[in-house]
Amino acid sequence: MTNAEKYIHSLGKFGKKSGLDNIKKLLDVLGNPQDSLKFVHIAGTNGKGSVSNFISQILIESGYKTGLFTSPFIEIFNERIKINNKNISDNDLDICVKKVKTAVDSLKACGDYNPIEFEVITAAAFLYFASQKCDIVVLEVGLGGRLDCTNVIKNPIVCAICSISFDHTKYLGDTIEKIAFEKCGILKENSAVVCYPKLDKKAEIVLKEAVCKTNSHLYPHKEIKIKKSGTTSVFDYGEYKNIKINLCGIHQIYNAAVALDAAECLKNTFDITDESIYKGLENARWMCRFEIFEKKDGTFVIDGAHNFDGVLKLCDTVKTVFGGKKIITVFGMLNEKDYEKSLEKICSVSDFVIITSVPSSRQTDFEKIFKTAKKYKNDAVLIEDNFEAVRCAAMQNNGEGAVIIAGSLYLAGNLRKFVDKF
Repeated sequence: MTNAEKYIHSLGKFGKKSGLDNIKKLLDVLGNPQDSLKFVHIAGTNGKGSVSNFISQILIESGYKTGLFTSPFIEIFNERIKINNKNISDNDLDICVKKVKTAVDSLKACGDYNPIEFEVITAAAFLYFASQKCDIVVLEVGLGGRLDCTNVIKNPIVCAICSISFDHTKYLGDTIEKIAFEKCGILKENSAVVCYPKLDKKAEIVLKEAVCKTNSHLYPHKEIKIKKSGTTSVFDYGEYKNIKINLCGIHQIYNAAVALDAAECLKNTFDITDESIYKGLENARWMCRFEIFEKKDGTFVIDGAHNFDGVLKLCDTVKTVFGGKKIITVFGMLNEKDYEKSLEKICSVSDFVIITSVPSSRQTDFEKIFKTAKKYKNDAVLIEDNFEAVRCAAMQNNGEGAVIIAGSLYLAGNLRKFVDKF
């Protein structure tokens, strides 16, 4: 772990004060590097990372130096801050975080100031992107939108609202309307707005209200014609014919449509050709989003589905890709999530289920998860060790079907390299 990571992880994840005051003070001391950058701002419950990668790859194919800020990371911290798909180096991360720490220390010396992890990470990312003179930055919110510290940016070129469902209800509210209100808080006056084609109807009403209130323009959807859905999907979107993507699942087709709409909006500022749109969508990759590994012991799939909506999409994709085949699932989810509904769905598409722990301090009682799984699969087993759970799954599968690993990005990140070398 680098010194930068040690410092970041020494900070709290959640602060006592809500709002943007902390990040504004910090960025003021740093000279407001974000003000020199252009942004695409992306919020939503699920699909933010996929949409971000689609848009980023389109811009890269168009020849632009493109920053990408996402969270959380899968394998290494540096994944969160990229330029043209290349992770920030340890040296550059240390340089940027040292500057942020100096600014934090000066603010602390003047009074009560305690930044959280994400504020420091965001400030460091802005410093890095500005120092590298990025043409544009694709910026994913951390949590929510309205009070998320990425929302300190002034005038994004495009705001994208991805799929909205229940997650982080402790912080965002316990209804779709409340959650959507927080997500749509990224809209600024006169924003260009694109959204998920299958947005929840209640969320769509909230979005349209936010668009009206901010005098923004909601980009209209085109007709989607799905020609093939699987490990590679092919679809038409309005005048765009035979678009290919290599992110798996029908929901990724809808995510690609969001990115394509964003690219259309970006054409007003950047030179983006249809060819770069096609190439960008086809060449986009995103770890642990129904990521398939073909190994001598069979097929393994790692998916970061960590809430009920994500699990629904995962199960639909499993049925599409592996319909009729044997499915062994290794499942670990945080207790704070809607694990009961998620387990009911997972068990319905699985022949055998192995419950495992989530490698996170936020995991409070994985045995409770296991007891719930037994309600839906009598023969479900509990194997606390993640690696032993995968070995057991491989033996149960015996090369006949597929092993699905899901329920948490922490779990996905812990097992990805292990599966890759299996």
